[in-house]
Amino acid sequence: MPTVEFATVLAGAIRFKEGNINETFRGQVLRADGSTVSAVLKDLETKELANELISFVLARTLALPVPDSLLAQVSAADLPTSKGPVTRDGRRLMLASVDVKVPNIAFRYTSDVTGQARLMGAITAWPPLGRLYGFDAWIANVDRHPGNLLFSAGAEAWLIDHGWAFTGPNWSSAGLDPPAAYRHRLREWLTPILTDDGRESRSRQAGAMEADLRMIDVDAAIVASRSDLLLSADDIQTLKTFLRARIGQVTRLARLALDAPVLM
Repeated sequence: MPTVEFATVLAGAIRFKEGNINETFRGQVLRADGSTVSAVLKDLETKELANELISFVLARTLALPVPDSLLAQVSAADLPTSKGPVTRDGRRLMLASVDVKVPNIAFRYTSDVTGQARLMGAITAWPPLGRLYGFDAWIANVDRHPGNLLFSAGAEAWLIDHGWAFTGPNWSSAGLDPPAAYRHRLREWLTPILTDDGRESRSRQAGAMEADLRMIDVDAAIVASRSDLLLSADDIQTLKTFLRARIGQVTRLARLALDAPVLM
């Protein structure tokens, strides 16, 4: 199981706007081993930051492709931030996602009209697609729009932007219901172009994940994500209870998202 690294944002990060809602920057971060790496930096409220980090650990544990996510501290002199938790020495914490330099689907679709059919065909043929349906159902990710899936010309894929896991950045204990069929964005833009056979095979693939999910130590995942440093004890217990209880719902929820018959 991966552990989220601590890092430091270096001076010189540049703000950019590509459909992102939160303040987002590109810059260099200093890793704990002394190396530097280019990263996408996000100034997030505490729960949204925790959502990102927990989702990273869970996805990486399931061998789904996600860029390294770092918990980075930044000084006001190096980058103006306003949302993240403040450390004892006055610096803020923010998400640093290693920049894999792969375009998202929305960009590729609109920038290459002649290649749209080829792109969508490659996505529907992507081998772990059923596991992605299952993963988003498990973590109640309500925001897997085409901008949150990176896809290269060589079918290299990366899952990004998990701040809207667990129904969103303002989730509460009362709003997390393990059997609930929350919005599954893949159903809106990807499911309609899958064939009936494709939906069924991806449904079976998602259902097979349940055995893998039961092998995950949720307590250890929360610690590995550093979210125990960010969230209250009550919020941590809420997430643990939700994730464990929702495992048995993944097959049904993924089939719903795939518009496949839900078996009794």
